[in-house]
Amino acid sequence: MGNPSRAVPILVALVLSGCVLQPLPSATPTLTASPTTPSPSPSAPPTAAPSRSPSSTPDFAAVPEFMASDVVATTIDGLRVRQRPGLASNVVAGLLPLGAELQVIMGPIPTDELGWYLVTDADPADPDFGEGWIAAGFEPDAWLAATGETAGESPYRASFAFTGDAENGPVEIGRGDHAIRWVAVDPERVSCQFAVSLDEGRGAPIPAIRATIGDDLVPGTLQPGSFDALGVRGQVFVVVASDCAWTLVIQRVPEPEPSDEP
Repeated sequence: MGNPSRAVPILVALVLSGCVLQPLPSATPTLTASPTTPSPSPSAPPTAAPSRSPSSTPDFAAVPEFMASDVVATTIDGLRVRQRPGLASNVVAGLLPLGAELQVIMGPIPTDELGWYLVTDADPADPDFGEGWIAAGFEPDAWLAATGETAGESPYRASFAFTGDAENGPVEIGRGDHAIRWVAVDPERVSCQFAVSLDEGRGAPIPAIRATIGDDLVPGTLQPGSFDALGVRGQVFVVVASDCAWTLVIQRVPEPEPSDEP
């Protein structure tokens, strides 16, 4: 998560795209009627494992923190990867086994009282999937844990997440096509503003993204053509002015494969 520093106004609207768990249901004990003359009975044995369900008032600060390209592993069986953040979103892959490895793209974003990360499959075992959103749970019993590894040859330069204004970086933006993928949501589900500028430190920050977020979670992408038109290269700071909860990732976009057609 980024550390807030300064806010800067901004510009440029973008394309929508976006994507992901439903905690495993825990059994509900059945109550049985007591006899007219109650007799002492032994209490039920304690549950073997602690409950993994979030509390009714979860502390979002307890969501584990991962960065773009981190490899993480599931700590429980049965996690689902979803198309968008949220328990009602379509399932992309499930049920993931204990120890399934995933590469982080960006996150977390708060939805349904959980923190969600956009991930891609980093495990050769089934189930296979491209990418999707997965809930991380809460420390000290989070559902995802860092492996200490980082994916090699990753296209993801850097990811950030916060609620409110922030300045993050610097991020090295080299030659070639780049894009910014982002997701924003109003924690109150009413309306909020999301704006991003890129600051090379050689003048005023360059407006890159500006969006009004309504009562639903909104994903978007600053496409390579628009990114390249900004002419931003080198050591770049990412400046966000927003009253939304948001996450974004800067990624290198591979060049298209040459065509064999004349």
